[in-house]
Amino acid sequence: MKLKTKRTIAAVGLLGLVGVGLAVHTGTGTPSAWGIGDIAAICPLGAVEAAIASRTIVPPLLIGLVIVAVLVALAGRAFCAWGCPVPLLRRVFGIKERKADKPTPAERDGANDSRNWVLGATVLTTAAFGFPVFCLICPVGLSVATFIALWRLLQFSEATLSLVVFPVILVAEIVLLRKWCHRFCPLGALLGLMARLNRTFRPTVAAESCLHCSGASCSRCADVCPEGIDLHHPEASVSLAECTKCGECRDACPAHAISFPLLARTEKAGLPVASAAQEADEDAVGAEG
Repeated sequence: MKLKTKRTIAAVGLLGLVGVGLAVHTGTGTPSAWGIGDIAAICPLGAVEAAIASRTIVPPLLIGLVIVAVLVALAGRAFCAWGCPVPLLRRVFGIKERKADKPTPAERDGANDSRNWVLGATVLTTAAFGFPVFCLICPVGLSVATFIALWRLLQFSEATLSLVVFPVILVAEIVLLRKWCHRFCPLGALLGLMARLNRTFRPTVAAESCLHCSGASCSRCADVCPEGIDLHHPEASVSLAECTKCGECRDACPAHAISFPLLARTEKAGLPVASAAQEADEDAVGAEG
């Protein structure tokens, strides 16, 4: 099964949780609120906005935010590739996603990342208006809201303007803002900041198999990475915290030298390397010293 097919099934499955929640009347089971009763693993950005808008933090919200933080620490920004409906809709409608531009030094440090500016504006507008403004245009929220509107139309013959307004806004964002994920998405920015704690399932290069490490002119992994990550030149690349675990680099590697282990065995210059040969060479140099 192709990797894109697997990601499509995963994203459709998460949206399917919306239907499960509606069918069994639990009120949970959506991409924005997984959980039991009042405790849910909610959208982290939505949780921050809700806390700012209400100027209070209730225990269920705090517990849900902690759950999300733990999940991001374990899986990084995996939601962006495997659960977010934006890539799913792009694949369905044949809209090619634009790759991230090569980062500037300031962007590599996160200081000039436009998504962080949008995230800051999201927080400020929420505080100013006392309402989570971004939720009105969030592609994830709009996708879920459209699904719910369609469900209610089929189940209760309830037709509302949301069946027109939500899809129009969603299509406009996907078609016109082709770099939404890399330039505008505040949720991606927040997940990227939280993913700085992530050390698991990071792309790992087996140096003894890698063509680039052997001196060959190969940059397939960097060429296909939608986030613009270059595993061989981390000093000129964005942080591995931006990795969405999409697996494109692994599939594109002609030598099958890239994997996503639970934990990388060694690290060198920010690049996880699973290489027994390299470890032996380093040990030999150390012994000579």
